[in-house]
Amino acid sequence: MIVFDLINDEAPLFIEGVEYLSNKDLIAKNEVIGITEGNRWHEEAKRLKCTNRLHYFDQLDSEKINIKKELNRISKTYDNFNLYACDRYLIKKDTNYQQKMVVYTYLFYEQLFTQGVSHYFTTGIAYTYNLISYQVSKRFKVKHISFYGTRIRNKTAISLDVSNTFNFVSMQFKEFDISKVTQEMYKPIDTFVNKPKQPLYMKNAINASTIKGVFVKEFFIRFNKFYFKGKHKYDLFTRSPFELSLFKLKKILNAKKINLLHDSIFEKPNYNEKYFIFPLHMQPEASTLVLAPFQVNQKTTIINISKLIPPNIKIYVKEHKSALGQHTMSFYKELKQYPNIKMISHNENMFDLIKGSLGTINLSSTVGLESLFLKKPSVVLGNVFYNDSGLTFKVNSYKELGAIVNQLSKDDFDIEDKFKNYSAKLAYYIYCLERNSYPFEFNVAKLDTKKRVLASENIEGFANCVKSFLNL
Repeated sequence: MIVFDLINDEAPLFIEGVEYLSNKDLIAKNEVIGITEGNRWHEEAKRLKCTNRLHYFDQLDSEKINIKKELNRISKTYDNFNLYACDRYLIKKDTNYQQKMVVYTYLFYEQLFTQGVSHYFTTGIAYTYNLISYQVSKRFKVKHISFYGTRIRNKTAISLDVSNTFNFVSMQFKEFDISKVTQEMYKPIDTFVNKPKQPLYMKNAINASTIKGVFVKEFFIRFNKFYFKGKHKYDLFTRSPFELSLFKLKKILNAKKINLLHDSIFEKPNYNEKYFIFPLHMQPEASTLVLAPFQVNQKTTIINISKLIPPNIKIYVKEHKSALGQHTMSFYKELKQYPNIKMISHNENMFDLIKGSLGTINLSSTVGLESLFLKKPSVVLGNVFYNDSGLTFKVNSYKELGAIVNQLSKDDFDIEDKFKNYSAKLAYYIYCLERNSYPFEFNVAKLDTKKRVLASENIEGFANCVKSFLNL
């Protein structure tokens, strides 16, 4: 049995991919189960055999499960790291609700994965239910497959864990030998250096700091689903249209205020001084909540870094274009109190900043990968796939970070002296990434992205990825 996660907004791509494989007689629909959530994607999923997670929760309610007893069992059976804090929606609920959701989610996946399930296809790891499904899949030997963009081209890679590891990329990269590296493998690096591009997800309307027409359409769609389709009491993902609109409106208005006060908040970069870059991350997002759980408070992280760097060096805190409006004036004001912290505008060119820097310090940002391309030290505080290149400075404590910062601050530091065969290893890693990723866009099917995501060639690319993984 093969299971697909149809809970979140990537569900339409999963549904169409199964339909494609079924029409090609590569997969039988009676061998597929979709997991739905209340009324979310209910109509679209009718073509598949589905199990509704929240209806199972209703059944557990009637059985009056002993939550305390189950929590004790779960604590002894599984690795439960970061279960509550990782979920931006669950953490807002009261303690009893959160504990019940954790127990019910474990019970749901335990009963599901004992039904002869071989593969479970899900989204990128972002919520409590993702972490739980992974723990249960390990116990019952179910292959747990999640999808992530490679951040270089419009391609998607597979992860078999919850740490953003691109397992097949890493497996091939372990076979690195300089004799295997060809001149052709250097071309993607040369292309990026000469004409760098930002990831496609940056264009999603949800990341905008201005009013988009799509927001109005989305409001009425959400209004209909929230008030007329019925929202289940355990449904955390179907949010009030007013709550979401208020969040977006506050962000847009704050972004306008920041732009008006732009020159009093941000400083121009001085390429004659020494500096490290810290790129601000979008929040709340899996990039911090899941991949850097000890660095969720970015302001505290930046201040801690400022305590570690020599007094003649600055930290350039670069605002994220998509996060503009999320940070308050007091956020900027407090950071600017430190003489070795500079706020850098979202309008500044990140690639120019990287080129002039001593290196980048980030949580799980694409900026760290871009640093590798530009031969600048990439210090990483979280879990991210490109750590497996062996070319980043992955740190697990501020003590380690302090030692690395001092090393990188020396005038005679040379990254190619630090990492033997740096260029060849990077070229081979990108080659492995290219070889072990698939030509389709894994993204939410929102109004602004739906046409791209559900284009016939994108569905075919996704279906071929699933087909290759199932050895069909």
